[in-house]
Amino acid sequence: MRIILFTQEDPFYLEESTEDLIKKINIDGKHSIIQAIITPPSPFGRKETFKQKAMKTYKIFGLSFFIFYSFRFFLRKIIMSKSVEKILKKYNVPTKTITDSINSRKNVDLIKSLNADLILIIAGNQIIKQEVLDSTKYGVFNIHSSLLPNYKGLMPTFWVLRNDEPKTGVTLYQLTEGIDDGPIIANKEYYISSETAQSKLIKDLKILANDLVIESIDLVEDPENYKESKEGTYFKFPTKEDVKAFYSNKKKFY
Repeated sequence: MRIILFTQEDPFYLEESTEDLIKKINIDGKHSIIQAIITPPSPFGRKETFKQKAMKTYKIFGLSFFIFYSFRFFLRKIIMSKSVEKILKKYNVPTKTITDSINSRKNVDLIKSLNADLILIIAGNQIIKQEVLDSTKYGVFNIHSSLLPNYKGLMPTFWVLRNDEPKTGVTLYQLTEGIDDGPIIANKEYYISSETAQSKLIKDLKILANDLVIESIDLVEDPENYKESKEGTYFKFPTKEDVKAFYSNKKKFY
C-alpha cells in the first residue's frame, strides 16, 4: 500500500508513536509512507491560539494539570526539541508541513499527484471534505482511540476513564464527512486497570493503533470487510464539572 500519512505536530505523544509506526511498516515490508502531511498542533481538535488553549486548559483541568503539561511542553519542545517532522525526516519520509487547509486546491492537487492507495490519519485536527476523501484509490482512513461506534468525538481516553469503563481500544475506520461514523474496518481491545492514568492510556493506545494498522490495512481493499457503524455514543469536550467527576471516580491524568 502506498500511504499518505496525515498527522499533527503534537508536542506530547506523537513523536514516539510515529517512529514506532514507521519501524513497524518497514519491518512488515508490504506498505510504505510515500508522503507525510503535518499540521500545527491542536491537541483538542480545534484551531485556537496558544493563549486560548492555555487558558482553556487551566480553567477546565485545573492548576496541577496545567503545570504538568506546561512543564512537559517546555521540556519536550524547547529543551529536547522533540518533533514529529524530525522523526519522519530521520526515516527519509517526504514531509510537508501545511498551515492552511488540507482541502485547499494546492493540497488536493498534491495528494492526487502522488497516486496513493489511501490517506491514513493519526491525530488529525482538520475537517476533511469530499474531494480529499475521493483523492486516493481506497479513500481516507482514521484511527480513533475508542471501540467505535461508542465514544465518538473528542478526548475518548478522558471519557472512558470518567465513565469507569473496564475496557476501551482503537478502531480503524473509513472517514466520511460525518464525525467518526464511517464504515469500521477493524478494532483492537484494551483492558483498563484501576491504576491506569490517562497519559499511559494515550501512549498505550497509540502503540496499539500502530499494530492495528499493520494487521488490518490490507482489509480496505475488499468492501466486504467494511462494517456499518451503528449509532453509538458521542462525547464533546469535557467541562470543569466532568473533570470533578473524573477525580471523584479516583482517576488520574498522569
